Amino acid sequence: MTSFLSRPAVAVLGLVVGCVPAKEGTAPSGTRVERVSPPGSVWLPAGRFEMGSPAGEPGRDVDEGPRTELTFERFQMDVTPVTVRAFAARREQVRAKDPQARWWTDAETPGDWLGRCNLGSERTDHPVNCVDWRAARAYCELVGGALPTEAEWEYAVRASTASAYWWGESFEAERVVGSVPCASRGCRGGTAPVVHAGPRCNGWGLCDMAGNVWQWTATGYQERLGEDAPAEPSGVPAKPVHRGGSWLNHVPSLFRSAHRGLAYPKNGLTGVGFRCVRRP
Repeated sequence: MTSFLSRPAVAVLGLVVGCVPAKEGTAPSGTRVERVSPPGSVWLPAGRFEMGSPAGEPGRDVDEGPRTELTFERFQMDVTPVTVRAFAARREQVRAKDPQARWWTDAETPGDWLGRCNLGSERTDHPVNCVDWRAARAYCELVGGALPTEAEWEYAVRASTASAYWWGESFEAERVVGSVPCASRGCRGGTAPVVHAGPRCNGWGLCDMAGNVWQWTATGYQERLGEDAPAEPSGVPAKPVHRGGSWLNHVPSLFRSAHRGLAYPKNGLTGVGFRCVRRP
């Protein structure tokens, strides 16, 4: 575990209905998936999955269990993390919606944070980072959506797979934006532009679900998955879970589909962003 992460939380099932015209595609499993052109949203099919990791999975943390079977109706999720360009266009609306929301610009990046904050830079097609949970929630609500629950996020990243990573059982560097190849935290230097196709996109057309930036969820941390978890996220979680790993991370296991992380703002938020889901 890096000092930037820790453990995170449970999930809530969300039924999500989108409001964007969609095209159809096909997932590897044969499940039909409706898609919109980037930078839009993808319809995720109804289905069932086991949240968490099996006891023998390499790199597994104890808070990734017990494995819990969950069922979803179809819902809609952003294809990519929210970009700097998209967030900047609504920045004043976010501030008006939640005056307590916080974010940092490139010029305001604290000197002891690794990397740079992307707002106020020319990196407009990169994921927005250095935004706190409240800012992410406010943005999603402004665009008619919400932050995904932890369960929704894991269902989405797995895309009908049950392997340690969404692409298989072994880490593959080309699938993520991370610092694994140089084996030193933050050695990559920063985020990368979002993509809409290629090896960083899973079978349901969701891109950068692992790597580039961690992604906030609506769920507050619980030590165990399952029945002891709260059924609905409420208010502002004291310890909101984030998922996916980021450019800062050099430990392969942090990019696994079941890994759960906690952000510590004092250590910097240059590796944290978000994406939205849409519900009825």
